[in-house]
Amino acid sequence: MPFLKYQTGDKVMGRWPGSSLYYEVNVLSFDAKSRLYTVIYKDGTELELKEQDIMSLTGFQARTRSRSRSNSRSPGRRRSRSRSPARTTRRSSSRTAAAATTATAETAASSRGDTKLKQAPEVKLSPM
Repeated sequence: MPFLKYQTGDKVMGRWPGSSLYYEVNVLSFDAKSRLYTVIYKDGTELELKEQDIMSLTGFQARTRSRSRSNSRSPGRRRSRSRSPARTTRRSSSRTAAAATTATAETAASSRGDTKLKQAPEVKLSPM
């Protein structure tokens, strides 16, 4: 008889097939031939799960605790002074000033181009 990691009636965490989410389930039975555990979810759904898709409650709680702790220490969540909103505001205001200067130069150039167009002779076509 193979070693059973989970016994009938055990309350464990079962991974929903095709997902990474775990839900609390009760072990109903174990099929030695297929090596699948039959479990029942709280909503009444019965499924057959592999042993790798089942985790003990204590193991699951330890895993989620260590994840949440490591997330709070992650360097990506900290912000340095150089990325403060005030600095980005100052930088964007200088960009808008430069953009305004460029826009003024472009309108002056386009007005000069308009005078050239006005000086060009007008050509009219008439049907034969």
